[in-house]
Amino acid sequence: MSDYTRPPMTRGVDPQRMNWLWQLILQATDLSPAEVRAALNASGVPVTDQRVASWSVGDAEENYFPLTLAEMERNLRAVIAAKRSASD
Repeated sequence: MSDYTRPPMTRGVDPQRMNWLWQLILQATDLSPAEVRAALNASGVPVTDQRVASWSVGDAEENYFPLTLAEMERNLRAVIAAKRSASD
């Protein structure tokens, strides 16, 4: 077995446009937009279905809205908190 090597960068990383990474996270975790919205609302962040959906469309789409790295972190922390609350 060979040592771990870093994969090559295949995409530029813009912390103001993280929608592509968010889409991969949703696919890998089977999170639905409704679950994300519920978690955000439960943590005091009001967000609409349209806003949540805008993070999952391509940047050429009319309803595209860029997701920042800070928003992605907030979203993930909200989902984690919601999952912890549900397991208590």
